[in-house]
Amino acid sequence: MNLKDKITAKISSFPTLPVMVSKLLHVINEPDAGAADVAKIIQYDPALTANVLKAANSAFLGFRSPVNSISEASFRLGTKWIYQIAVSSLIFSNMKKPVAGYDLGEEKLWKHSLSVALMSEALCTLLRIRDVGIIYTAALLHDMGKIVLGEHLVDHLGEIQSIVDEQEIPFEKAEDKIMGIDHAELGALIAERWRFPDTIIDCIRWHHNPDDAPQISNALDIVHIADSMSLMEGFGYGRDELQYRMSEQAVARVNATSAILELALSKTILTMEDIENIVKDMPTENSGREVKT
Repeated sequence: MNLKDKITAKISSFPTLPVMVSKLLHVINEPDAGAADVAKIIQYDPALTANVLKAANSAFLGFRSPVNSISEASFRLGTKWIYQIAVSSLIFSNMKKPVAGYDLGEEKLWKHSLSVALMSEALCTLLRIRDVGIIYTAALLHDMGKIVLGEHLVDHLGEIQSIVDEQEIPFEKAEDKIMGIDHAELGALIAERWRFPDTIIDCIRWHHNPDDAPQISNALDIVHIADSMSLMEGFGYGRDELQYRMSEQAVARVNATSAILELALSKTILTMEDIENIVKDMPTENSGREVKT
């Protein structure tokens, strides 16, 4: 069995995504869905209910009077915040650990993933792009392949780094040359196992190279741009960001002017701390298993 086969074999032991994420994703992308519809799903998960109530009563959001029910929380937070907090808390436990192969310390992968998700949402709002729920989820999960691939990279970092330095190519291309697969492809294979929509799978698979995708979409361009912007700002910067390049074609395709990019970045920075602080202390025991590779 070659190295690529050993790595991809890990996918079969990768935990299934909490079913709640799939249910929330389905509801959030319904045109007429509201906070009450999202709340109906959340109320059947005790840990998730606790998380959302904690958020609704959080000082970080500036609320003073307490709420004691999901219906009250949904009215206070609105659809967007309920979805963000619910999905983010469900996935947090799998992304908070250090990823040694990428020089990502504790919670750095989480911080980067969250920043890309929030940046994607801000860009969607400013550019009036629909399917925000799908794009937010794709952005949050775009680097999940690193969780599996990271442990295998440790023994090959010297080879990969030499190729990056000598050939001046992005880390993920050198990664593919040595490992036989890169983290984006591995993440897409996991998303396929989770039976996610093709849009999410494509965003994960091509987030570094949107111009090479068989089918280019607004969602893919948004996730790529958000990923690039987040790295430029130092959100979760790791070893693999050397030689990273943002596609000018992707920026042009969605008409993302410099003013829009700057405004999206400002919105992301303002929201990041709130979400981070809310999610970090949330219980996750009933919301899905942690990844063991």
